[in-house]
Amino acid sequence: MLYFLDTNIVVYLVAGQPSFQQRARDHIAALEGVGSSFAISELTWTECLVTPHRNGTGPLLLDYLRFLSRPNLRTISMSAAMYHRAATIRGVHNFGLADSLHLTAAVEAGCDRFLTNDQGLASFPDLTVELLS
Repeated sequence: MLYFLDTNIVVYLVAGQPSFQQRARDHIAALEGVGSSFAISELTWTECLVTPHRNGTGPLLLDYLRFLSRPNLRTISMSAAMYHRAATIRGVHNFGLADSLHLTAAVEAGCDRFLTNDQGLASFPDLTVELLS
């Protein structure tokens, strides 16, 4: 099964508060245990790397780069058509721009699930949205 990881999941895994970090790590470990793989969009890289660059936090930057380069994590590139689809998703569902882009990347990449901690995305009809347990 291919899971798209929302940026909040990646942040939890790499730099989250201990309770969120443990929940995310346990969830991902369980998914890996049954052979799941993962995807993110290029936007995820941008969102995750802002804080380490802003704060000049070299170790945190390396932690993110290490995670984002994992062999079972695929990065989805965005095409012009995908930006158009994201505009439709944003307009129809009233999601934010970043969420619309991530959902588009997940659908276009053929992901089976979208893993997030954002309950507002649970209503998205084109993909199964799984909330972090």
